[in-house]
Amino acid sequence: MRFSTPRAAALYGSVAAVFLTMAAAQAGSSCGRNCYQRVDTPPTYSQVAEQVLVRPERTYARRVPAVYGTVEEQVLIRQERQVARVIPAQYSTVSETVEVSPARKVWQVTRDAYGREIGCWVKVPAQYATQHRQVLVSPEQVTYETVPAVYGTQRRHVVVQPASVAYETAPAEYATQYRTVQTSPGYSGWQPLR
Repeated sequence: MRFSTPRAAALYGSVAAVFLTMAAAQAGSSCGRNCYQRVDTPPTYSQVAEQVLVRPERTYARRVPAVYGTVEEQVLIRQERQVARVIPAQYSTVSETVEVSPARKVWQVTRDAYGREIGCWVKVPAQYATQHRQVLVSPEQVTYETVPAVYGTQRRHVVVQPASVAYETAPAEYATQYRTVQTSPGYSGWQPLR
């Protein structure tokens, strides 16, 4: 009989020992000390895992293409120059109070409540008015400004990394293989009856 694990074989051996002991107890009453019993113990087996080589280590070449990139360069578009700028004259409006007529006395004739004519000298105050005129604040002038140079960006393609050949190594591959081995041999023979 074949067992897949040592535990199953041990269980089988324990059961067989119980039956043999019972048989020996029945037979021992008549045989005495010169009696023997037949003992048959089957061999036991188990599975053993082994690592086996499936594919050996190998090296292969791989072509790496060239890598290109874009480079940006600063180029001069227009040089620095001087520009004349005319600042016009600045004027402001000024308000002034001027005398239109001076203070004076005038003869004024009126009638009172009784119809009589009454003549009086009456003071007339001076008369003033507001006059507006423009005055020069700053004369016309010329200033020179510096216009900075103008630069632009020019792009061109360059080789960043030339083409090459890379060698890569693939590791060996292994797999687990199981096989059945005998862990203990069987026994078949006679043993003294206890």
